[in-house]
Amino acid sequence: MLIGVGFSPNTVTSTGDPIAAIPSSYRDYQDFPMCANASDTFCISSWGLDSDGDGSFELPDPNLNVSFHAWIWDISAKLPGLAYELRTNGQQENISAVPSGTAVQFAINTGEFKPSPSLYTQAEVLSFSQTNIDGKWITAGTVKTAGYSFATECYTENKCVAPQNRIDFQSHFHGVQFYEEPNPLLEAKTGSWVSTNATETYGIQFDQKTLTWTVQIMGPATKMDGSPNVLRYATFIPDSFIQYAYGTTADVLTTSLTTTRIDGELTTTVASTITRVTTPIPGILIYMPNIPLSGSPVSSASANKSAGRFSTTPKLNIKPKVGLLQAPQIRRATRINSKSIRVTGTKVSGAEKYQAMCSRGIITKTAYAKQPSVKVGQLTKGKWKCSIRGVKRIGGKWSKSMTVVIR
Repeated sequence: MLIGVGFSPNTVTSTGDPIAAIPSSYRDYQDFPMCANASDTFCISSWGLDSDGDGSFELPDPNLNVSFHAWIWDISAKLPGLAYELRTNGQQENISAVPSGTAVQFAINTGEFKPSPSLYTQAEVLSFSQTNIDGKWITAGTVKTAGYSFATECYTENKCVAPQNRIDFQSHFHGVQFYEEPNPLLEAKTGSWVSTNATETYGIQFDQKTLTWTVQIMGPATKMDGSPNVLRYATFIPDSFIQYAYGTTADVLTTSLTTTRIDGELTTTVASTITRVTTPIPGILIYMPNIPLSGSPVSSASANKSAGRFSTTPKLNIKPKVGLLQAPQIRRATRINSKSIRVTGTKVSGAEKYQAMCSRGIITKTAYAKQPSVKVGQLTKGKWKCSIRGVKRIGGKWSKSMTVVIR
């Protein structure tokens, strides 16, 4: 049986100082204990393994010395992140006791402290969620352990060709929720995740002007046995983010994106699948299973593409297949009443509908209309910045913003 304590749902929102909700007695990297009862915080609510693949999660045999760990770091810098991992005999390699592909289920209680809503991991993600239950933030998920080749000093092309201190993990699970500055799209990312066997992954950014995801991945060209090190990359984007950022539905977005890689001056297509999923969280799953590396850096666009002369530090782009509609001019943004603003702009050639967005701090509200005059409701008192754009299959470029005060 999966060990844990019970909760009942009750959604609330936490704001302000990122470390205000962290107990003053807690120290960076301090392991969370198991929760003894439902009133505990900064503890592991539950965890277990599906060792025999029957769908039942249980604590492993104590003789296997398998343990689950969770902690917070970067408190002093006010950049608190949540991390967690599975260990065997205190080590991250789990192959002896937990073979690759073993399912792990977990739930972590961080009390009033709300971690970033998105996950980064090397494991295969089956589910991931962040919910507030009885005033406590619960991070929960189900993953399958996976292997990857880790190497230190793999930050530049040359060092990644012959990296230092390389380890080929056969079975591994480490999850990280990095601190993110509050922004209008942050809450819409709740439930999103990235899974990859790259040694290093950084610069995961979404450009709202071009609707493009960009990420740099790095890895050694070969594994320790000399075989090629082929990378994979998967990401889940929830419906909430698709609505706000792309201005469309997940069904439309699955056929509207393309995936490419950039090696120096050379841009090539990356084979991928983009799938609509509805459970446990609705959204789209983008999977790139075959990203080859080599020790020969690409220095020009004239490189022989068929020879696969790719670098060990490719950059991935996930972007719209077609160019975006031009931005309309915003004519006015007018308060209708104490809860609504009407945003009006010029017509855009090719637009099938229009989307308006009003933001106040990290709070964002959007609405649609057939004509470029859109009513945005459910607003509260304060200063709102509003913009409008045309939408065909996906959203076009945003207009400049106008500020409206709701009193």
